[in-house]
Amino acid sequence: MAFVSGSVPAGDRVLGGKINEGGDTKKPIGVSATITAPDGTVLFSADDLNHVSGNLFWPSPMTAAGETTPSYGIKDYPRFFTPPWAVAPIPVNATVDPALVATNGYDFTNNQAGDLYVFLLGKSLASYHASRREFIRLTGPCPVLPDYAFGTWFTYWHSYSEKEAKDDISRWESGNLPIDVWALDMNWRNTSSDNLNPGQSPYHPHPEIGSQDHYYDHPNSNLFPGDGPFGDSFTEWFAFLKGKKLRTYFNDHPFPVAMRNEGGLQTSPEEVAFRWQGLSSWMERGLTYWWFDHNWGFSIPPPFINISVTSGTWEGLDNAAWGSHVYYSSVEYYDKTVRDKAGDQWYGGKPMALTKFGLPDWRENTNPTEAAESPAQHRYPVWWTGDGVPLQGAVQSTVDSGVHGFKTYVHSDCGGDYRPHTGGDLLRWTAHCAFSTILRFHGDDHRPWGYDTHTEDVIRSYLNARYKLIPSLIAAGEHAATTGYPFVTRCDMIWPEHNESASNNQYIFLNDTLVAPIWDSATNATAQSVWIPPGTWMDAWDGSITTGPQRVTVTKPYEQQPIWHSHNGGLTIITDSPGLRVDHQDWSESLTLELRPDTSSDRRTTERTLHAKPAGGSLVAKKETTAIVMTTDTVVQPGRTAEVAEDF
Repeated sequence: MAFVSGSVPAGDRVLGGKINEGGDTKKPIGVSATITAPDGTVLFSADDLNHVSGNLFWPSPMTAAGETTPSYGIKDYPRFFTPPWAVAPIPVNATVDPALVATNGYDFTNNQAGDLYVFLLGKSLASYHASRREFIRLTGPCPVLPDYAFGTWFTYWHSYSEKEAKDDISRWESGNLPIDVWALDMNWRNTSSDNLNPGQSPYHPHPEIGSQDHYYDHPNSNLFPGDGPFGDSFTEWFAFLKGKKLRTYFNDHPFPVAMRNEGGLQTSPEEVAFRWQGLSSWMERGLTYWWFDHNWGFSIPPPFINISVTSGTWEGLDNAAWGSHVYYSSVEYYDKTVRDKAGDQWYGGKPMALTKFGLPDWRENTNPTEAAESPAQHRYPVWWTGDGVPLQGAVQSTVDSGVHGFKTYVHSDCGGDYRPHTGGDLLRWTAHCAFSTILRFHGDDHRPWGYDTHTEDVIRSYLNARYKLIPSLIAAGEHAATTGYPFVTRCDMIWPEHNESASNNQYIFLNDTLVAPIWDSATNATAQSVWIPPGTWMDAWDGSITTGPQRVTVTKPYEQQPIWHSHNGGLTIITDSPGLRVDHQDWSESLTLELRPDTSSDRRTTERTLHAKPAGGSLVAKKETTAIVMTTDTVVQPGRTAEVAEDF
């Protein structure tokens, strides 16, 4: 039963009705609400509807004491309608209300405070997860990524020449180091001077302005010499990458046109035309997608805000969320209207952008409530946590974001924004990233061969391990899109009855593997305290068995990340032919089931979903298979090969 009370006329006392005209995100509107169970238990209460947060911070599951959070409420504010073309120019054949032309079809006229959604979480773990599914049915899912996104990404803050870049790519290949994305940070631009003196730049139409970063037409001519068969269009570089089966992206620090006095605010025709022309022109040349880099001295603000400094909010909507929308939507619309129509599926058939996960940049032991963001931002993957994030912060942000923000693909710059002092430091970063959401080397020089042969060999082994798991990673991404269940899973989403399960310093990876990264790289052999969940767990390195729940201390060298495999009906699907590109993998004949049956007398059933994928199969639609089911009394042989049926 719901009760709504306040000074607003009775006819307007409905959630979703007209409460007041826009207004302050915290200003009282004089309307309270209470929801009770049939027995009178209060499930939700708000002294004023406008005091409920509009940013998403989904609660944790129940605690060890059996306590539950009975409900979760979120305010639908600010609220506006996004046109199908989003931040691309209005199509010539589109019918648009004349009153909305000035905002590119975005409709801000129904931005009313007071609308509230309340999710009843129930008293069980099953009802908790059911409520998460209801949330994504309401707001939309975290989109499925293109297959290659689960492979290795690499960028390096370095002003590459064409020869240096091609030599590096050849080194990845000759070293048998798997990679799918080789991209450029700011160095795709001519960064010899970030702020040219007026009149110095020959590249953009307003050289008197000076700053190169404000435009899209000043590429690094050492990398894009323009002397190939494609002339000055700079497409030869992208043709080279495509020939190597590598996708690519550019970093962009966007500058708003309003701050150059060249047009209006974020949804104005001038801003839309400028941003779209800049982004789409490089995708037309061959760029796969974009990186919205929020972290610079300037950035685009959210609607109705005329500032250029990084950050800035409008009615609680910050520019990390708005910029994520702009860049993901731009890539999505270009893919749909240009690439799909041309039958060009090289981009992977699913849009993607690299965006900012929230504010502020994460640090170790950051309170996750500080990163609460717009309830729409989980629709714009993938998310980067910012500059200078340490390894412990990288682990914690990834783990917590899956619980509280429905963001399946939060990750940090693998290797850190520094040159590790030893190869062992890079090994600890690589180990975590390989068993996490996105593996994206970025920052200083994190090329695997930059230390010694041993470091390169260990990095190669971790990359190969990840590429063997590509079938499971792709299936887990599909599952996350439909359920909101992250495949980097905080343990309390499985064992909430144990207080220690809520730690964000460890996690379950792909249902069956416990990972507890070591972030201290001061010494080689390092001790780590780990909570072992209920059941039987096998150390991945020495085969020893530990039974939980209990807390243990393990000591591992640089090469060995603490990892345990579940022997509680564990089932992992891998390919024995990982290859150097995800596209090279062929699952049409067979995949391998890594089986870890329960050693107890209890009969357990484990179910996983498979997808058929011939070589290059990321470029065609995959058909979902009948689920593979393992029961402890029928399957006992590890390493069993599963033949892939013809009728997938």
